Amino acid sequence: MRVIKNINNNVSVCLDSTNTEVVVFGKGVGFTKPPYEIELSKIERTYYDVDETYLRMIKDLSPQIIEIATQIVDVARMKLENSVNSNTVFTLADHLQFAVKRTQEHMNVKLPLLHDIEYLFQIEMEIGKRAVQLIKERLNVLLPPEEAGYVALHLINAQKMSQGRACQNMDEKMIEVITAMIEADFELTIDRRNFNYSRFVSHMHYLLKRGKINEQINSENKQLYQTIQATYPKVRDCSIKICKYLERELNCQLSEEECLYLMLHINRLCAREDCYR
Repeated sequence: MRVIKNINNNVSVCLDSTNTEVVVFGKGVGFTKPPYEIELSKIERTYYDVDETYLRMIKDLSPQIIEIATQIVDVARMKLENSVNSNTVFTLADHLQFAVKRTQEHMNVKLPLLHDIEYLFQIEMEIGKRAVQLIKERLNVLLPPEEAGYVALHLINAQKMSQGRACQNMDEKMIEVITAMIEADFELTIDRRNFNYSRFVSHMHYLLKRGKINEQINSENKQLYQTIQATYPKVRDCSIKICKYLERELNCQLSEEECLYLMLHINRLCAREDCYR
């Protein structure tokens, strides 16, 4: 296995014997300056077909969270009929890390669809509950029951994403329009290589997917929705413009829950881009 790029001290991008790119995890694999040959015995995990945008997530993700997400995806691959690719490990890890942060900050996002998800997607919900249990065991953080539902939704979306990408180019154009709207409102240029932008793009892909099939998330997070609106007026105004644009393009009315998550992601993106200087 030949290392061609180091992500951090324990993660590298390699070429295998067939010259196929693979992301490898292992203690100290990234210490040596590439290119160099690495012994297979030092490699603990391999991930094929990882999108370039998700590689930037790894630097900010806890190794424990990645390991939990990997175990959940392993279970999903065994139990679900539709495929779940390696990218799901990193998007799920990002979701779980954000969920832990929200819980520690006492920001509980309710999910009234929880019982519907349990009834309609029993396997995904079972896997979601396993994720919550692993977080409790490994990190000593008790996530609210709703998070099992959000993990289930994440897996549902991941399956749908893997079934086909016929509309991917159109989605990317819409995301670029939305990005331009944010840049115009906040008078900045967003670094497309930035990890937080990758998070934002991932969220937008899922939002567009749900909007097209009119399967939006609805909740009772009215107080949190109003708090975010009042606390971040620039984010609120920008999100309103984006919601109107999406409603025209998708021919659907976005729920308050979707608008709430859009505001949270815009705020996180802009906070890292130093919009509030």
